[in-house]
Amino acid sequence: MEIERFTRQIALEDFNQHLTARTESNAIDIYSLRETSRFISKYTHSNDFLEDFYIYLKNYDAVLKEGAVFFRVDHFYETYHYNDLSFVHWKNTILHGNYQGEILPLRSYTSKNKELSVITYLQSLPFNSFNQPLGTAVLTIDQRKINVLLEGISKQYGGWAFITDKEGNLITIMGINESHAKEIVKKYTKDTGSINEVIEDETMLLSIQSDLNGWNYVAGIPKEGLMEKAEAIKQITLVVTFSTLIIGMLLCLILAYRDSTPIHNLIDVVREQIGPDTSKHHNEFDFLHGNISKLISNNKLLKREITNHKDILKDSFIKSLLSGEFYYQEGMIERAEQLNVLFRGEFGYVCILKINGYGDMENKEIHNELSASRFLIKRTIKELEPSIIMTDLNLDKIVMILTDNRENKINASDELKHLLKELSSSVANSYRISISAYVGKPFQNFKEINRSYSEAKQALDSTFAEIRKSEILWYQDMARETSMYYYPMDLELRLINAMKTGEAYDIKQIMTQIFQENFGDRELSPKIVEQLLEEIKSTLIKACYSATSQSSENSIKLVNRVLQVHLNLGINHVWKEFESIADEYCSLVNKRKKESNDQVIKLIIDFLEDQYHDPDLSLYRISEKVGFPEKFVSQLFKEKLGEYVSDYLEKIRINKASKLLLETDMTIEEISSEVGYNSAHSFRRAFKRVLHVTPKGYRQASS
Repeated sequence: MEIERFTRQIALEDFNQHLTARTESNAIDIYSLRETSRFISKYTHSNDFLEDFYIYLKNYDAVLKEGAVFFRVDHFYETYHYNDLSFVHWKNTILHGNYQGEILPLRSYTSKNKELSVITYLQSLPFNSFNQPLGTAVLTIDQRKINVLLEGISKQYGGWAFITDKEGNLITIMGINESHAKEIVKKYTKDTGSINEVIEDETMLLSIQSDLNGWNYVAGIPKEGLMEKAEAIKQITLVVTFSTLIIGMLLCLILAYRDSTPIHNLIDVVREQIGPDTSKHHNEFDFLHGNISKLISNNKLLKREITNHKDILKDSFIKSLLSGEFYYQEGMIERAEQLNVLFRGEFGYVCILKINGYGDMENKEIHNELSASRFLIKRTIKELEPSIIMTDLNLDKIVMILTDNRENKINASDELKHLLKELSSSVANSYRISISAYVGKPFQNFKEINRSYSEAKQALDSTFAEIRKSEILWYQDMARETSMYYYPMDLELRLINAMKTGEAYDIKQIMTQIFQENFGDRELSPKIVEQLLEEIKSTLIKACYSATSQSSENSIKLVNRVLQVHLNLGINHVWKEFESIADEYCSLVNKRKKESNDQVIKLIIDFLEDQYHDPDLSLYRISEKVGFPEKFVSQLFKEKLGEYVSDYLEKIRINKASKLLLETDMTIEEISSEVGYNSAHSFRRAFKRVLHVTPKGYRQASS
């Protein structure tokens, strides 16, 4: 399923321009193909099974590989090929074949001079191209990675396991020879959905067939493997049981009632916090000792893991901030506080530092030298200004985020100039490192950090002649291109996401930025202006035709409004119409969101009223019921009703309990169990917390 989802995601990306592009040599967009190959390489980090894949483009007769483009297919075949397929056979069957999610059985495969056994997943592009596909996505999966999933059966129980496709061909085996596996397939698994029976040699045979792809997952566990732990547990249980009986009888004579109340109170508190005891502890001491030790151990382990990964998480957060992945400022601020990323204010600059003198040189010595240079530069920055937020861009570049409060924004640029001059002078004198700085326009809030970062990158990509005049190049001082409009892809994605989430303020800022960049800072020809406005229309249509609103009558009306906008009415008129359409769409999204949230709240309340008597009722189960994450459920409930789910549930339980106290003769213990409490002690505490009186006092006062 993960592999199929990956190929569908690849098909959804903007590959049509490459699949249908012209093939004349002067029309090949090499840069775009290169960037596309780098873009698809991100998928290798999301799943261990996706480390080795490539995409064949028929019109170019080229292969896109992670971070590379092969225009000579035979060169690609020399490095990556099946050992039983010739180049011609491989090209005709694999690259030029028509496949709709087909899987090839296990084959011998060579990848960068490494001999592997792989299964292959094939998908023709674009999807549903049954007659003449324009390309093929090929994913090879190493047999060893599949075996990792099966080796637990062999190691833990001394058993075996294998997987077959729907035709009965072996995909991978573990702990069993191939002939024996084929015999089992033929004898037991044919035309059978699932098996759970004992076969020869008293081996437990387990088999299940996938409804998704028809694969059979077969495992065999010998009797000895099943009984080994059971016998050990049996012996331990007998020893512990008899020991406990003897010791317990002696202790009962001496410590029967001594100090029992505090211990039982403590046990109730622990059970209330961790839920019912499912570990089958032998006594209360074991329960306390085991759970408290576990809590302390888990807490220490968690702290250690967080400390070890804090720098990695912090760097990932900074990169997400630069790439504009945060759509809600509140969530971004909360994440920054968790990772101890400190902002002095919402105003600031993004600056890219480039280490000069290396160009495109790449070797191990250069890498080591650049790593040392980056370390020295960052250490010097921390000495000059500890509040600077930094991350590495690549080998010879560092990104700095300088933040300040709005009251000091007049002096912020001077402070940055002074800091960069001191930094340049310090690293040059102390370490003989030459650096250049590229600075974007200031951001006014955290959501504009991505825009300032993009401007700094544009300054970095500008001509080298400008930077020789000064060690600092400001985006606003950079010579602007007037032959092309400004509308980068990340800005379009931000606009679409803002419309989908109903963020009217963000839409206004993005539209203002686009207008200022193109009509305030550039001189565009009428034809280029027309192209830009057509791009904006296309973006608005994409947002209105999103998956959540494409069936809405109002959304269709907005699309028609976009299509009816005449570009000859003047830029200001057209732009106001665009903003009006975006605002109206936001109103529709927010209205639909409110209606959906009201339905979720009603569903939560109904579920609490129906399941309040269940002591295991938790926020996790509530979130499963309504189909939303726990954090979203908690925040939405607090926002709508002014109290947390746990407080609301407690009031329901106490309200039900108060009626039982007045209308029945049930004991306190019976009532506490009836309304969903694990113990009478925790019930009494909750009752007094809500009604400011004990259950006994409430019953007596009412009678």
